[in-house]
Formats: sequence, structure tokens, C-alpha cells
Amino acid sequence: MKQNRYLPFGYRIVDGTLTTEKNEAEAVRRIYADYLSGMSYQSIAVKMSAGAVPYKADSTAWNKHMVKRILENPRYTGEKGFPPLINPNTYRAISELIRKKNIRQPLSEELSLIRKKLYCYNCGSRYERDGRNPQYESWCCKAEGHTGRRVSDEILLKGIVAALNAIIAQPEQLKLRERRPYEPSLDVTKLNNQINRELEKAEVNSDYVKLLIFNCAAEKYASCADCGNEYLTERLRKRFQNYLPLTAFDPVLFEKTVKWVLMEPDGTVHLKLMNDQIIDPDTTERSTPIC
Repeated sequence: MKQNRYLPFGYRIVDGTLTTEKNEAEAVRRIYADYLSGMSYQSIAVKMSAGAVPYKADSTAWNKHMVKRILENPRYTGEKGFPPLINPNTYRAISELIRKKNIRQPLSEELSLIRKKLYCYNCGSRYERDGRNPQYESWCCKAEGHTGRRVSDEILLKGIVAALNAIIAQPEQLKLRERRPYEPSLDVTKLNNQINRELEKAEVNSDYVKLLIFNCAAEKYASCADCGNEYLTERLRKRFQNYLPLTAFDPVLFEKTVKWVLMEPDGTVHLKLMNDQIIDPDTTERSTPIC
């Protein structure tokens, strides 16, 4: 029989009279019962697709939007002259459950702190938190979306704590970059030549020469990357040496030492520290990822 989808699923017109369609009506009741039992829109859609009651005449496939429309349609309670399929109390319970699931809970202070530094290890995109279901929150890459494994708040926090504890246990793994022989930059060379030319003049402008010398010193310092890295690494090492193993997330240590949190799809956490060194939970240093 051709289904009239201008009517809600579960109803049909017979001899000009609005009535129920037996198989569809039973499917509506099952959908309401399944949602009350804790199943998601998508899970119900998969179950319905495997059944014998199609939503459309030309396809057996269901999707979560079809399920959502059925769960949010008050006419199933008997409104507007439709034969009732669902008890009004059941419909109200469903509506309240949907409302609560759609309320986005504010992030805790520690998760807000982490989110600002959380990126995908593979592609460098931001990681986002899907908190529409307060009992089933999940973190995923903004570019790649959800993967096979759900990464919950607990998995994220435990991964970060494990990585920090790996450094606390072995702060000596914080390494200085291999020193490179100093090579003056092109700007330093130009400034040195300019200083020498000024000093060779019969009348030396001492104020101008002082300015050139100051600029040259600043440029030398800016081009010496090892200086800053050595200082940062030593500070990080001393900070971790003063910590006992963590039993919970420490926001102060995290903020002072971690530049990025790099998350793999399976929930594995890597920390990029302020000195740009990447640390794994097992204390094995990794090469720099794409990001």
C-alpha cells in the first residue's frame, strides 16, 4: 500500500476516515519504549532499518531524524483529532528526557583549561567536546569527527595525568636541543658592517653607533634559539622535580608546563611542553606530528 507521508507515521485514511495503520502504530510504540529505555535516536534508527516496517514506501532505511520527528509529535497522544497511540504521560516523560539531553552543561574549570590547548595529533585540528548527552560526553577531532572509540572526559583527564606523571617520574627526559655552532644572521652581518663603517669615519656619531650596537646585540639574541630553549628546559625540569606523583589533574602544573595536548583517535594523549618537546605517557619521546 502506498504510504501517505503527509500523515504522521502510524496513520492512514480509509474511506475518508483517519485511522491507525496497525504495523506502523506498533512501531511507534516500540520507538517510544526504546527511547525511554535509554536507546539513542541512531540506535533506534538502526533497529528500525533492520525491521519490516519502512518509514517510506520506496526504502527500508531509517535515520535518526525520522525517529526524532516521531518522538516529538504530540499528535500521537490524540491531539487534533488523531487516534491516540501514546499515553500523554509517556509523551511528557519523553519530552522532558529530550529537553534534559539538549541542555549543554557548562564545562568545568579544568576541562575549559584543557580545551584551549587540545589538538588532534594526526592533523592539528582542534578537538571539540560533544556534551549534548550529559551521561555520554565525547571528545573528537573537529576535522575527522567521531571515530570508533569514545573519548570521555575521564579518558582525557587520565591520559593527561599519566603523561605528567611520566615526566615527574623521570624529569631527566626533558632534554636540551643539541647546540649548533653560532652563525650570524644576515641582519647581524649587515649591522656589524654598518658599525665598522661608522667607526672608520673621521667624525664618529657616538649616539648613532651606540644605537647600532644595541640593535646588533638584540638581533644576535633573537637569532640564538638555543638560549631560550635551554632556559625553558631547565625551568621545566626543576618544576617537575618538585612534584610528587599526581592523583588528580593539577591545573597549575598543566598551565605552567604544557603548550599543547595532542590527542590520537584512540584516546592516546601526548603533551607538547613549553620547550616544544613532545612527551608520551610511557615517557618515550615522539617525533613532531603534522601539527
